This record gives sequence, structure tokens and C-alpha cells, in this order.
Amino acid sequence: MIPVLKVQRPLPATVFIGLTVGLLDGAAAVISSFARSGVTPDKVFKYISSAVLGKAAYSGGGEIVALGVLLHFAVAYIWGLIFFTAYPRVRLLQQNKWLVGCAYGLFVWLMMNLVVLRFTLVPKLKFSWEGAAMGWGIHMLCVGIPIVLITHYWYRKP
Repeated sequence: MIPVLKVQRPLPATVFIGLTVGLLDGAAAVISSFARSGVTPDKVFKYISSAVLGKAAYSGGGEIVALGVLLHFAVAYIWGLIFFTAYPRVRLLQQNKWLVGCAYGLFVWLMMNLVVLRFTLVPKLKFSWEGAAMGWGIHMLCVGIPIVLITHYWYRKP
């Protein structure tokens, strides 16, 4: 029988994970979009808003950008919560933090791109191996690894 780890205060932990991952992944998305295509930060967050608003999101103003930021952080929080909840129950997730972090980042990228986005109104983007590799790297470094490191710390702290 696997001993179940217990954490005293899961809400602060998951909020911290969501904020950290939201900031890191959001910054990486803005920087990489601008560097690769000259896409401005407002367009990045309007794209996220288009998940629920469709093409109308691109003609909106600051409120649409704010919605995109809110949705982005909500998604970061959800992926953090999923891992944080599974961590004490799945022994494999408690193994090598760096390898698990990279694997979870790749898992999140795959689930977002192959499953979640198909149920939204975002415009379909043309696939490129360069863009996919950039996405994998960003999700490993800015999503998976931070989620795993923070979760590991939170469950192990005295």
C-alpha cells in the first residue's frame, strides 16, 4: 500500500502554482509570439479570449485582453490543480522531478492542442514543427517543471 501524502493547506499551494505558471507561461507566450511573428501581447490574449468569443474577440478592446488574461490564469490553475491532486496518489509523479516536470509539460501541451482547443472557438493555426518544438520547450520549462517543483516542495515542507 502506498502511503498517501497529506498537505495542510492545499488552497494556498494551488493558487501559488496557478499564479507562478500563469506568469511564466504567459510571459513565454508573449515573448515567443513577438519574436517569431511580431505578434503583440494584446493579440496573444485576444487569441485566448477567442476560445469563448470566436473571431469577435479580435475586434474587442481592453476588456477582451483582460478576459484572455483571466482565462489563461484559470487554465494554468486547473493544470496545477490536476497535478497537485494526483501527486500524493500516483507514486510515479513523485520520482525524478525534472523528468516528471518535462513529461507533464509535454502532456499539458498535447492535451491543450489535441483535445481542449478542439472544443473551443479559437481559429485553427497552421501546424509547424518549429512552433510545436517551441511549445514543447515552453510547456516543459514554464508549466511542467514549475508545477512539479512547487508541488514537491509543498508536500515535503515541514
